[in-house]
Amino acid sequence: MQDLRALCLVSTLTASLAGCASVNPPPRPLPPAPYTYLSLADCRHYGSTIVDCQLEYGTEFARHRLGSVQQTGLGYPPADEHRYQVASCASAPRIQKELPNYICQIYGSRSRADAGSVLVKGGTAVRLAKIFGDQEQFRYRWTADRWSRVRD
Repeated sequence: MQDLRALCLVSTLTASLAGCASVNPPPRPLPPAPYTYLSLADCRHYGSTIVDCQLEYGTEFARHRLGSVQQTGLGYPPADEHRYQVASCASAPRIQKELPNYICQIYGSRSRADAGSVLVKGGTAVRLAKIFGDQEQFRYRWTADRWSRVRD
């Protein structure tokens, strides 16, 4: 009888602790569209503080490169992580009213760990703004400043 009790106790403890032994975190859900289709790929680590990645848009079947994104001074996951998923983007203050800037939160595609944020600016930010449907970028056409002393 005691052996049966001991066996039941051991099996109960084993069953209750079986869920605790899992080391895999639950899968992280994909962010909503259009962020689902935005990722950073071909990341190159220069030293321990500079990372250069290509911002891409699309699915695994057809991807379009929007441009290069660099970031310094952040603690990124190990160097074997070469692809990051964009979780969200927010507009950043603009120096020139016409040109957008975005700060995008990213996480590792393999590790699913938060990897910080990147600043998207310049032509890459303009192409990203068009994906977000920024009407100002659709209408914007560059014109020379009539007061500028720099001429063609």
